[in-house]
Amino acid sequence: MIHLPVIHRQRQGISQTDMAQRLGVSRRWLIEFEHARVPNPEFSTILSALTELGLSLDVRKTPQPAELYEW
Repeated sequence: MIHLPVIHRQRQGISQTDMAQRLGVSRRWLIEFEHARVPNPEFSTILSALTELGLSLDVRKTPQPAELYEW
């Protein structure tokens, strides 16, 4: 499974080595992260990765089932 950030990294021509250096992590860590094998990555590292790729995170409240049918 290829994740969206991997595709963005590849399209921008950023190598795993370069991205790892930008994030201050090892290349091995980045590989594991890109394959969703890092059990608890630091949130700040995730945000840094998104920023490096020109991506952003949008957080919204998920409606509860009862709210979907309120009139």
